[in-house]
Amino acid sequence: MDIKTPRTFKTTDKAHADLFNDMVEAFLDNDVGLLEAINKHMNDINPHASEAEKKKWNDSQSYKITGDNGSHLINVPTGAKIFDAIKGKGMCTFYAASGVEDSPTSANISLRGLQTVGEDNIGTGFAVDIAGNAYSFYYNAAHVTINWTKLPSNVERNKWNDGQLSKITSDNGGVIISVFDGEDLLEKVVSLGPRHGTFYVTGKALNTPTTRSCRGMFHFTSQDSNGKGTFGWVMAIDYNNYMYTNYLDLNLGWQGWKRVLTKEDMSNTSFVDSYDQNNSSVVASENIPTKLLFGATRSDDLGEYDRSRSEITLKNSGLYLIRLYLTSTNIPVGSDSVISCYVNGSEYQRFGNWNPVISSSVYVMFLQQKFKAGDKLTFYITPKNTGRTITIGTAYITVSQLRW
Repeated sequence: MDIKTPRTFKTTDKAHADLFNDMVEAFLDNDVGLLEAINKHMNDINPHASEAEKKKWNDSQSYKITGDNGSHLINVPTGAKIFDAIKGKGMCTFYAASGVEDSPTSANISLRGLQTVGEDNIGTGFAVDIAGNAYSFYYNAAHVTINWTKLPSNVERNKWNDGQLSKITSDNGGVIISVFDGEDLLEKVVSLGPRHGTFYVTGKALNTPTTRSCRGMFHFTSQDSNGKGTFGWVMAIDYNNYMYTNYLDLNLGWQGWKRVLTKEDMSNTSFVDSYDQNNSSVVASENIPTKLLFGATRSDDLGEYDRSRSEITLKNSGLYLIRLYLTSTNIPVGSDSVISCYVNGSEYQRFGNWNPVISSSVYVMFLQQKFKAGDKLTFYITPKNTGRTITIGTAYITVSQLRW
């Protein structure tokens, strides 16, 4: 584009003509400069801002979150409060020097953080101290300080992941399962498969070790195709503090409940020993079972002997050794008297037969046998082939519990 030069003014008044011509030349100079700028702009191949780009800039973050150099926006010096510095601000980054009053760090070291705000005087955010510990925080309009929560570190997270992830108790410390009246304790624990857990069972449930309610633990380490435990143990303790165990072997089945003996159990064993020469005589007729009398005892550790009945009521189940000592001065030689142990009024087992070789005779017999708690033991002689009534001069009994 070219600019045409206008013709100059020519008048008889040269002064006025020069004045107009100077003004026209100034216009021409301006037009030439403007034309050069326009031509230069039109010939510029670099892209210019579009309307879309201008809108993007206008819609961008005009509120500063960081400083102009990208560092934190707010600086909280030693002795100041983070809360006072950031409350009332919008979203912002901050730096808190060591020694601020409301630092969450145990050593009060410096930290950097970011706050997000949705409403006035309500803020949340997080911060990381120079030791790498992370914290979240929040506050609302009613608060006068920041509420900090330390976030778990990788070390803590790994510690938790390596911990006991399978629950042994309920969340409130109670048992994992409860077994009620009519339910099967053993079936219920194996139904959980490989598991270590705790249980409560009533005294009227099935397959329990006692009629008393129990609390206990179980542990199974393998399972069958139905997901049931196949190898493991169950331990139960009743409210009398007796402990019982049972073991499941896939090939053998349940081994049965066993009660664990305590030190008190072992020291609380039966021992009855009589030795009364003056009050242990008895007269026995031929073929008539006659109870032996023992008189007073020298030892009765558990109070099991009833002298008036010459009867011993056992308090423990277990294996016993019984020693019976008899004397007679008139038992016929060649007679055959039967010596028996009675349990609960009925003959239970014979010691053997007394076959004296002299009329003044001593007979010592031993019996080893299992009995149950509550069994009532008495001892009898039944004279055979005596042809007369015989007299037992003395009778001594010793009952010792060997094991449970």
